[in-house]
Parts: sequence; structure tokens; C-alpha cells
Amino acid sequence: MPLIKNIEEVREFIKNSSDNSAIYVGCDSRQFRSKTIFVTVVVVHINSNHGAKIFWQVDKVDRINSIRQRLMEEVNRAVYTALMIADVVGERPFEVHLDINPSPDHRSSVIVKEAVGYVLAQGLKPVLKPDAIAASTVADFFTGKF
Repeated sequence: MPLIKNIEEVREFIKNSSDNSAIYVGCDSRQFRSKTIFVTVVVVHINSNHGAKIFWQVDKVDRINSIRQRLMEEVNRAVYTALMIADVVGERPFEVHLDINPSPDHRSSVIVKEAVGYVLAQGLKPVLKPDAIAASTVADFFTGKF
């Protein structure tokens, strides 16, 4: 089952968007009581300068206490979603945004190498903070709503 339930709607929107539109996929998570909430997003940046259409999916799972496991699950969800739309992206700019800070001062830096390697191994382009707006800004905004 696709992480974004309306994946066909996403695919159609991308197909009908201009070749200049950029596609960004990301995921963020937040701990909430006994649950971990994941929000996966696809951002279609229209013509790469005229606003965006955002598709998102919220999933709640049993709490994941390991930071490494939770961050890799974010990466996995973003990659899976990106692979579900990759064939319709064509030559449009296409990036997987990871909510990972490469600075050793941040806890998320512990998985930089494995996360980037995993995304690259799938033939996708990884983007880290501070440039990973789909994950660190858009998905983060939606995780704050639950």
C-alpha cells in the first residue's frame, strides 16, 4: 500500500504539471505519548517559482524509541514514496529531502552516511538540512498539527 493513499492523484498532478516544476519528497516524525507520528509529503513546486501543491499522508505507529530507527524510517518512507512517483517525474528536478542535519552537533547526524547512501542507491538525489524544506519545513508543519 502506498504511503500516500492518493498516490494516483499525485502522479496525475505531476504528469499535468509543467516540465519546469520541481518535485520534492520528504518525511518527518514526532513522538506523541505512546505513538510516533510520521508525515510523508510530496511537494510539487509549480514552475519552480509559482507556489506549490502539497500532498501528505499521516501515519501513527507504536512509539519508536530509537532515534536511529525513527530517522531511518523517515528516510525509508520518503524513498518509498519517491519511487512510487519516479516514473512520471521525467526530466523535472526531483529530490528526496531528509530531515537530517549533517553537523555533528545534532543527534540526527548519526545516520547521515547510511541515509544518503540508501537514497543514492535507489537512484535518487538526497538533500539534507538546511536545504531539505519538504522534510524540515513542510512535513514538520503537519507533524505539529497532531
